[in-house]
Amino acid sequence: MKQEKRILALYLILVFAISIPIETIWIAGTVDAGIVQLLMLVPAIVAIILKLIFFRKQSILGLGIGKPIYYLYAVLIPLAYIGLSYLLYWLFVPETFAGIDVLVETISNAINIQDMPVAMMVGFVVVIILTNIPFTFGEEAGWRGLMYPIMHKLWGRNKALIISGCIWAIWHLPALVSGDYMAGATILYRIPMFVIHILAATVIVSWLRVKSNSIWPAVLWHTMHNFLDQASMLMTSGLNRAYFVSETGFITTLLAVLFAVLILVFGKFQKTYE
Repeated sequence: MKQEKRILALYLILVFAISIPIETIWIAGTVDAGIVQLLMLVPAIVAIILKLIFFRKQSILGLGIGKPIYYLYAVLIPLAYIGLSYLLYWLFVPETFAGIDVLVETISNAINIQDMPVAMMVGFVVVIILTNIPFTFGEEAGWRGLMYPIMHKLWGRNKALIISGCIWAIWHLPALVSGDYMAGATILYRIPMFVIHILAATVIVSWLRVKSNSIWPAVLWHTMHNFLDQASMLMTSGLNRAYFVSETGFITTLLAVLFAVLILVFGKFQKTYE
C-alpha cells in the first residue's frame, strides 16, 4: 500500500510538472499546432514509464481487449447524453440549429474538397475518429489506466471516483480559466458546471474501465464524447450556447449526471477494484 501511494504521488507530480509548461505555452498562444495533442499525451507517457519501472509483471494499464459489450456502451452512452441534450436545445431554443451543412462545410474546407460525396464524407468522419484515438488514449492510459486502479485499490470506489474526477478537472482548469477551453460562459458559471460534468463523466468512464477490465472502452468513450460534442457544437448557433450544451452546459451536464447515477445504482460497480 505504501509503495502504491508513493507511485501515485510520483505520477501526479510528474504529470502536473510536465503539463503546466505545456498549458502555459497553449494559453500564451506562442505555439498552436499540436499543443493540445501533446498535452493529452502526457498522462500516458508518465503512466507507461512508471508501469515499466514499478509494474513490469502486472497488466495494470488494462491494454487487453476486455469484454466486447462495453465497447457498445462506450458509443451509446455519449451518443445518448450528448445527442439528446443538443436535440432538446435545438427544439426549445429557436434558431439555434445551424444545420448539418455547417458541419459538412467545415469538413470540406479542412480537406479542400467542395461538394464532397456522402460516402467520402462518412469515410472522412471515420478517419477523424480513428486519428483521435492516440490522443484520447493519452489521457485514458494515465487517468484510468494507472491512476484510477491504484486509487480504487487504496480507497474503494466512491473516494476514488471523487478524487480522480477532481484531479482530472483540475488538470483542465488553466485552459478553462484562461478562456481557451469551453469559452462562451462566465468564469463563475463555467468552472463549477465543468467540474460537475467531469465528475459525472468520471463515473461513466471508470465504470467502463472496471467492468470491461480494459482501457480501450474508456478510450472509445472519450473519442466519441469529444467527436460528438465538437460536431454538435459546430451545428449549434447562439451566443449563450455554452450555458446550455457541451461540457459547461447544464442540459448536457444534467443528462451526464443522470447516466452516472444510473451506473452507480444499477451498474454493479463494485466498491473494491478487482
